[in-house]
Amino acid sequence: MSTTAQGITRPLDRYTRIGELGDALHGVLKKGIAIVVLIIVVLVARMFFSEAIGWLALLWIGVGTCVALITWRRGGIGLPLLPILAIQHFAVYGIPLINGNETLAGYDTTLIDRAGMEVLILLVACSTAWRMGMEFFRPSKPTALTLRVFTGDSNRALNRVGVALITLSAGYELVRLLGLIDEVMAALPSGTSSIAVAIVNAAGRSGYFLVAMFVAGGGASASTRAIFWCVLTAHLILLSSSILLSSVINIVGAVVIGLFWGSGRLPKSFIIVCATSLAFLNMGKFEMRERYWGAEGQIGKHTGIGGFPAFFSEWAGYSLEKFSGGAGEEETSTRAKRQTMLARMDNLQNLLFVSDRVTNGNSPVLMGETYAIIPPLLIPRILWPEKPRTHEGQIRLNVHFGRQLREDSFTTYIAWGLLPEAYGNFGPFWGACLLGVALGLIFAGLENLTVNKPLLSMEGMVTFVLLIGIAASFEMVASVLITSLFQAVLTVIMACAPFVDSTTLVRPEDDEIG
Repeated sequence: MSTTAQGITRPLDRYTRIGELGDALHGVLKKGIAIVVLIIVVLVARMFFSEAIGWLALLWIGVGTCVALITWRRGGIGLPLLPILAIQHFAVYGIPLINGNETLAGYDTTLIDRAGMEVLILLVACSTAWRMGMEFFRPSKPTALTLRVFTGDSNRALNRVGVALITLSAGYELVRLLGLIDEVMAALPSGTSSIAVAIVNAAGRSGYFLVAMFVAGGGASASTRAIFWCVLTAHLILLSSSILLSSVINIVGAVVIGLFWGSGRLPKSFIIVCATSLAFLNMGKFEMRERYWGAEGQIGKHTGIGGFPAFFSEWAGYSLEKFSGGAGEEETSTRAKRQTMLARMDNLQNLLFVSDRVTNGNSPVLMGETYAIIPPLLIPRILWPEKPRTHEGQIRLNVHFGRQLREDSFTTYIAWGLLPEAYGNFGPFWGACLLGVALGLIFAGLENLTVNKPLLSMEGMVTFVLLIGIAASFEMVASVLITSLFQAVLTVIMACAPFVDSTTLVRPEDDEIG
């Protein structure tokens, strides 16, 4: 179902525009902003009166978050990229302060407060640029490249396409786990594997997003709902077997957004179940990686699908042992201590690290070096097998600021995030300001470009990929984010191109009113 600020009003169909989906968030923010302000005030007051480090930084981050939410609430017309950025940054920079993460140790209060100010500058600059962009850009016409399968009035075709996409994605993961695809990929040109993965990931996220909207909005049949939940559960189990939980989070994120946009309400039960399960598994993942990961950080050939009960039972045992205190057992490593689910959402440590190196360590900034390498990274590896690695941007940051040796980057990637990267390139104030302006203008352009496009069109599919990619980008540097989105968008376009027609879709009752 599509939603407005007043609730569910229309069925999700071929006439639904991307702009209509943004109405769901407008409805939430209408009452929710006051609650967000109250929560931030209470958290800051609690930290202030308990003399906790970072209360002022949290205040700056909270102010920036509210500015972004209020700005979009007043002028947003469609794709809510600005609110997503604001909520994301409050989480990855504010939660470490609220929890008093041990990563704050060693940094003085002044540096921490300045880090909070950098987040404020980013969000204010982004909001200002977005507002200016909304005045400059104009909403696109409703003409779009509509998939032919969506030109009928029935939702059956829509459900079938969504189910086909999620089945394809889960099926590929099953085949890969069984080792049936390795020989095929080895026989193909170098770079084919990354293209295939991009296609499957794009198809899976779009499919889960699409079907989740139908499930939440009541537009899915009983059989479709059953298939959706069964395939989703099986897919998450298959992905978890790699002991790399970030891939699970990406799928869960696509489903959460789809369920929200389909009903206009947060899927609280689904979020609680997934968050609890992931937090539990996260506690024992290091022991599992030591047992099953190979020297190059890849999952070894364990007992296979038939051994899943024993595999996950062993994992649960490690997690339970950690949860109960481990009977006097010390943590396996400092790294393990820092990788709880909440500790993982910590970009503040990256911002503090680079800020300390630049202001106290006198390390020179890179002056845009990690952005300059983006154009070459867009060339498919199948055409340039020796091109730099996708993570080259964060590798240069780590090596330049002394966080990692280049040879170590072949086994371990240390994430940064967009704001710390901008700081490392342009220093205090200017890094956050330039990044904010760039993101604000891009968000405004995308919002106007897509607002009148049908949800079920090539433009709609591309929008899903962009939205979910940006929502999950908190650990990425620009080169990783842009190249991953470029690959996903390109594969969606190539897959849809043979099956689209240029169409102007106007809902019959709207046409009569006009």
